[in-house]
Amino acid sequence: TASGPGSAGRGMRPAVVARAFQALPSAHREILTETVFRDRSVNEAAASLGVPVDVVKVRVYHALRALSAALEASRSAV
Repeated sequence: TASGPGSAGRGMRPAVVARAFQALPSAHREILTETVFRDRSVNEAAASLGVPVDVVKVRVYHALRALSAALEASRSAV
C-alpha cells in the first residue's frame, strides 16, 4: 500500500477528510486551497499569495504531511 502524504485520504469518507482539513492551521488550509482545490501550479500559487516559489513548495510539503497525520489519527480512532 502507498504511504506517502497523499495516500492517507484515499478510501475515506469526504466528511472525515473535510474535518481533518478544517482542523489544519489556516496557513496549511490556504496553501492546499491554492494548489489542490484551485488546481494552481506552484508558480501561480506563489504569485497569488505574494511569496517565493520555494516558500510555496515548503508550505505544501508541510501541509500535506499535517493533513496525512490528521487523517491517520482519525483512522486510528475508528
